[in-house]
Amino acid sequence: MQEILTIIDNYSLTFILVAIISNILLFLLLILNFYATTDLKDRYKRLVRGTSGKNIEGILMDHLDRVEEIESKFKELNIKLDILENQLSFSIQKIGFVRYSAFEDVGSNLSYSIALLDDNDNGIILTGIHSRTESTSYAKSVINGQSNYQLSIEEIQALERAKENELDGIKIRESRLNKNN
Repeated sequence: MQEILTIIDNYSLTFILVAIISNILLFLLLILNFYATTDLKDRYKRLVRGTSGKNIEGILMDHLDRVEEIESKFKELNIKLDILENQLSFSIQKIGFVRYSAFEDVGSNLSYSIALLDDNDNGIILTGIHSRTESTSYAKSVINGQSNYQLSIEEIQALERAKENELDGIKIRESRLNKNN
């Protein structure tokens, strides 16, 4: 035991210096740890700000629930959109109109032919022929852009204008979509 006391006595200054340096290093590490945890606390407070004391897990679960709810509403809206697009394809989308004088002795272009087509070029052509003494109207069906009935020049013009109207409609729709994006 005496030998141990002699060694301690001989190296006591060294032991004291090592202990002081170790304490200083531990104190510096403690300060670094304090600043690191303070920074983490600040970041956590910013993360949960406005959550009225909820924990982060509760916040994430609430957001996940909202995301799932929005996804289901989005699916419902897509289904409704598909239904509306299907219905829209059967509505009148293309119109061609021609006014003319059917008879030389009747002026003012009172006669007309109007083609009303859906997205699939199905629809009707309405023609009104006006003379001095009477007025006659005709309706002819159109399927896939063709009629089973004999068409007059004006009716053909109205049908072609309606088909061309489709191209203008697409350009209008595309420009509206581009403006919205």
